[in-house]
Amino acid sequence: MNIKKTLAVASLGLAIAATAFAAAHSPIAGRQAAMKAVGGQMRTLGGMAQGKVAYDDFAVLSALEIMRDAVITARPLFPAGTEMGEETRAKPEIWAAGSDFDARMGQLIASLDAALAAEPADLASYRPLFGAIAQNCKGCHEKYRAPKE
Repeated sequence: MNIKKTLAVASLGLAIAATAFAAAHSPIAGRQAAMKAVGGQMRTLGGMAQGKVAYDDFAVLSALEIMRDAVITARPLFPAGTEMGEETRAKPEIWAAGSDFDARMGQLIASLDAALAAEPADLASYRPLFGAIAQNCKGCHEKYRAPKE
């Protein structure tokens, strides 16, 4: 195993362990840790999509896997009663009757699965996949995440 693969596997393991630890102590802390992992990978993926960082297919697949695992971890960490308490930017609309929040999380997972299955080998095949993922993130943030104060 080369050093890039070893580091990617180690990073994935650390992200999952940190999220699991945080989730065991607080759903809010757990989902925040998971979503920070997602945000970190989006910065990596976005830099490549914009051409600011050289395209690296292995780095893309690693980032997509970390994001997918983090979103799957975060998805159940929005139980009723966790809209208050610790500092959170999650909007109350997540817990409203008829909320489409869970469906949006499912759409994000589906777009990540599609990108992983496509195994984009170059920037041209990667950009539309990234666009779908970014749109899912943006749509959810616009509706369900309060801006920083």
